[in-house]
Amino acid sequence: MFAAFRSLALVALAFLAPGCVDRGAEVAAGGLRVFAAASLIDVVGELAVAFERREAADVELNLAGSNTLAQQILSAPGADVFLSADLHWVEVLERAGRVAVGSRRALLGNRLVLVAASDAEIRIGRPEELAGADFSYLALADPAAVPAGRYARGALEEIALDGATLWQRVADRVAPALDARAALALVESDPAILGIVYKTDARQSGRVRVLYEFPPAGAARVTYYGALVEDGGRPDLGRRFLDLAAGPEGRRIGERHGFGAPPA
Repeated sequence: MFAAFRSLALVALAFLAPGCVDRGAEVAAGGLRVFAAASLIDVVGELAVAFERREAADVELNLAGSNTLAQQILSAPGADVFLSADLHWVEVLERAGRVAVGSRRALLGNRLVLVAASDAEIRIGRPEELAGADFSYLALADPAAVPAGRYARGALEEIALDGATLWQRVADRVAPALDARAALALVESDPAILGIVYKTDARQSGRVRVLYEFPPAGAARVTYYGALVEDGGRPDLGRRFLDLAAGPEGRRIGERHGFGAPPA
């Protein structure tokens, strides 16, 4: 059952690679196999419990970065449902024929926030001030692959500053991390490090404060998507899980953990 799995997953998240759970240890035959972005751990946990009660069917979760999950789905069977932190990795699977046509659903929205350690002296009122601010590194999830980092880079690239973009002005101080939670941990560890992470992750930390919240526009329109994996073993259950995740109950669960409706 999910409750037993969740305890193991939390241990794995804490003591193995941050934000990543080993699929081989957690995805066993028999249940509905949901591959979900690590930032959804609390939301998908509640969804799994609600779904098990409704359907009398086990839910088996694999939690990792969306990019890691997409590569797993591309390389081998093993998933019924994919919950991604952005559209990009769903589209990668669609182009590869690994997502059921017409199954894509927008699920939830999130926000990007600029954070500093609680004891940091720095004060920033708008992102343009990053260019001249006194900090050592800007921690982001890897902007080459991880959705949180891709959103952050895109948001900074949209800000023009003195004939360049803000991304160009700060790129030499960017510290790529495995995922948004790993970036958050870097900020927590050093008052000289700033970070751009998900608002939902920052709200769970008592060791950081939010300097700036990016409006959900342009590249910072953080949107989570769900899709049915092609050739998954339980397509009917998968569709019903997506219906739950995208429906009113899924929205209520997301809101309890700081998520919002998908940006329009």
